[in-house]
Amino acid sequence: MRRLILSVVFGALGAALLPASPASQTTFFPIDDVRPGMVGTGRTVFAGDTLSEFKATIIGVLRNVMGPRRDLILARLEGGPLANTGVMQGMSGSPVFIDGKLLGAVSYSLGSFPKEPLAGITPIAEMVAAVDGSVSRTTTGGGAFDLRWPATSDEVFAAFGRLAARAAAPLNALPSDVRAIGPVSMLDLAPSLRPIGAAMVLSGFDPRVDRDLRAALASAGPADQNATANRPASSAPTLRPGDAVGMGMLRGDTEMGATGTVTWVDGTRVYGFGHPFLNLGSTAFAMTKAQVYTVLPSLDTSMKIATLGPVIGVMDQDRSTAVGGTLGAPPKSLDINLTLQSERAGERRFSFQVIQDPSLTALFTYVAVLNSVIAYERQTGMLAIGASGTLSFGADGSIAIDDYFSGDGAITSVAGAIATPVGVAVANEFKRVTPERLDVTLKVAERTTIATIERVWLDTVKPKFGATHTLQVQLRDFRGVARTISMPVTMPAHADGPVTLLVTDGTGLTTLEQRDIKPGKPASWPALLNDLTAARRGNRVYVRLITSSAGTVVAGETLPALPGSVRSVLDADATVGRAPVSKTIVGAWEQRLDAAVKGSREMTFTLSPRGQ
Repeated sequence: MRRLILSVVFGALGAALLPASPASQTTFFPIDDVRPGMVGTGRTVFAGDTLSEFKATIIGVLRNVMGPRRDLILARLEGGPLANTGVMQGMSGSPVFIDGKLLGAVSYSLGSFPKEPLAGITPIAEMVAAVDGSVSRTTTGGGAFDLRWPATSDEVFAAFGRLAARAAAPLNALPSDVRAIGPVSMLDLAPSLRPIGAAMVLSGFDPRVDRDLRAALASAGPADQNATANRPASSAPTLRPGDAVGMGMLRGDTEMGATGTVTWVDGTRVYGFGHPFLNLGSTAFAMTKAQVYTVLPSLDTSMKIATLGPVIGVMDQDRSTAVGGTLGAPPKSLDINLTLQSERAGERRFSFQVIQDPSLTALFTYVAVLNSVIAYERQTGMLAIGASGTLSFGADGSIAIDDYFSGDGAITSVAGAIATPVGVAVANEFKRVTPERLDVTLKVAERTTIATIERVWLDTVKPKFGATHTLQVQLRDFRGVARTISMPVTMPAHADGPVTLLVTDGTGLTTLEQRDIKPGKPASWPALLNDLTAARRGNRVYVRLITSSAGTVVAGETLPALPGSVRSVLDADATVGRAPVSKTIVGAWEQRLDAAVKGSREMTFTLSPRGQ
C-alpha cells in the first residue's frame, strides 16, 4: 500500500515515548544550575534506528516565557547533518544531557529560514510534573477544532486546518515578567519560537483526499509531495531516549499519524515532546515504533522522513509542556468494518481503528469513509449510495444505519451521515459514551435514484374521526417516471379545529420539528440515543397529522396540550426541562423506499364525526 509522508509543524509530535532501563536511573540537571556557555550532549535518530549525538551549547535561560514558572533553555545545536538542515521536524523531544544528567527536550525552533540551528529546550522536571500531575479529562471537546455535527466536507477539512494551526502556533505575546539569564537579546528571539514540527504519515489515501488534507494542513508547514515508505518489520517494544516513535490516530487500511522522538523513560512510563501536541489533556493515541529513512534538508524547514510501525502502547497525556504515555497494551479504538458493494466492481472490505477522543473520533470516521468511497468510485456525476449497518456503544446502546443518498454530493453526504451520530454521542453532556464498533455496508451505483413527492390525496373528501383512510402519494422518479404508493392513515378520535396532513422528506420534517414541534433538546443520554435512532432518513416518505393546538416538550418528549394541574406540577419542578410548542402531532407514519426522497406536500381539512 502506498505511504505518503506529510511533513507538518504538528506541534509537539516530535517528542515521544519509550521504555528503557538505563534512562530510568538518570538524574535531572536542575535548571537553576544552568549557565550560558555550558555544553550538553543531545541524542536523536537521523537514519534507521541508530542513535546519533549532537552538541548543545547553552546560550541562556528564558524564565517564565511559557507562563508562571514555565521556562525555556535556549541552545545552539551542532553535529551530524544539523549544519546543513538546521533544527528539523521530527527532532521534537530529543533529550539533552549535561554531565550525564538529563536537562530536557529539544522542543522549540525559530521561524522559517533560520541561519543557524537555535533551539528551545523544555526542562525535564516541568515535563514530568505536567504528565504525572494530570487528571482525567472532564471537558467534552477540544475547543478550536470541534465541530457541530452534521458537518459539511468543507467544515471537516477546515477543522483539520485549525488543528494544525493550533499545534504550530508561535509564542508571539510574552508574559510581562519574562527574564533572560544570559544575553538580553534572547528576549527579541522569543516571539519567533514555535513548537518543532513532526513528520505526518498518510497511508492509503486517494490522491484527491490526500490533496485536500495537504491543503488543510498547509498552514502548519511544508509537505514532502513524493516520499513513500513501507511498514518496517515488527520488533520487541523497547525504546531508548532519542529513539523515533510514532503516534497513530487512524490505523488500518487507511492510516494517519506522526513520528517524533523519545525524551525519557521511567519503567513503562514515557515522556516526550516538551510541549503539547494538541493540548487535549487525557487522550488515547496509539504509541507505535517508528523508522527514520533519511533527513530531507530544506531552506525553509528540514524534516525527518519516517514511517509508523507496530503499536507498543498508548499515549495518554497531552499537556502544556509534554506528552506522556505507557508502554504495553494498545488503546481502545472505534473499530470500523466497511463493506463497499459496487455494481461495477463487486465487493471490497476495509477495516480501520479510529482514536477514541471527544473531538477527533468523528473527524477520522468521516475521513475513513470518505476516502474509501472516493478511492473506488467517481466523485462527480450521477451516483446513488445505500447505507446500512450498526453503530454500537456497547452497554450504552446502538444505532441502526439505514439511509440513501443520490446526486453529485452523495459521497460527502454519506460520510457526514455516518460520522454525525459518532460526533454527537462522544460530545454529549450527560455521560461518557464510547463508540466501540461501526459495521456499515455501502451499495453504490452510477445513477441518480431520486423520488420526488409530486401529489397527495386521500380516498375520501370527508375524513372522519377515528376512521382509517388510504393516503395516495404520487412520486416522480428521475427523468419523469411516475408511480404511486398507498399508505393507511388513522385519524384521531378527537381534534379541535382543522388538521394538516403533511407528506414530506426527512429534511422537511426535521426543519418542521425543530421550528414548531420539538424545539427543546434531550435531557438525558437515553433521550439523546432515542433522537439519534429516530433521526430522519433520506429514503423515507414521512407523513404527519398536525393540529394547531399548543403542546409541551417535557424532558425531550413532545406531549399534546396538558391540563392546568399537570402544568403546575411541572412548573414547580426545576429539574424537568419544559418548553411550549405551537403545534402538536396527532398521527405519524412513514414508508421506506429504495431511493432518495425529495419534496413536500400538505393538505388541510376538518374531520367529520362518523356517520356523516
